[in-house]
Amino acid sequence: MLKQIIDEALIAQGFVSAHKTDTASYYLRRKDEAIRFAIVNELSELKSPEELNEEITQTAPKDFIENPAFKKNCDLICLLKLDKLAEFKELEDEIFSIEENAYHYKKYILYYSEAEEQALNGFDYAKLAETISDKSQFDDYKGRPLAATAYSLATKIFIKLPFLELPHKTRELVPLKAQAETAVTEADLSATYEKLQAMLEEDSALDDLVKELIKNEMENFQN
Repeated sequence: MLKQIIDEALIAQGFVSAHKTDTASYYLRRKDEAIRFAIVNELSELKSPEELNEEITQTAPKDFIENPAFKKNCDLICLLKLDKLAEFKELEDEIFSIEENAYHYKKYILYYSEAEEQALNGFDYAKLAETISDKSQFDDYKGRPLAATAYSLATKIFIKLPFLELPHKTRELVPLKAQAETAVTEADLSATYEKLQAMLEEDSALDDLVKELIKNEMENFQN
């Protein structure tokens, strides 16, 4: 399920499917003279960087291998399912050593739990992108960052795969004055706000306002 969503994510970024094996999908994207490659590879267990390099190279299509940009401009996304997220602590050093390996491919280990994947039932990439923009789910995630939810996995995907573009929504800008007036009304301070507005229209308004504030502050201090 997760592999299908990542496949859809790459297609949404302009990649085109070029080759598939039982565990891996090969993609490429051409833009003007530039070309970029991506591979989505499912892992049943962690492998050394050397093993990953050899396995991916052996199953890559011929036109990928013959392109000089392939090994230096290819994102290798490895999907690793864990029974529980707590298992990550045992694998953390090994995962980092794979991702930091400088040879052949840019490697990303996207680990996830069975519970997180279950939370994605009925999801496609479009729904996942919509989820990451949901403020109510973000607020819930802040309160429960370790909970296995669709939002927790969506967050991990967009953080782990930096070439994915975060969705954004266009909103109409509300003038600051209108926002201030709304806030004043909600705080039941309309009378005070109108008094200040009237004072600022007078020539000596600023001096009077400062004097009034100092007077009020001194009265509060004396009390």
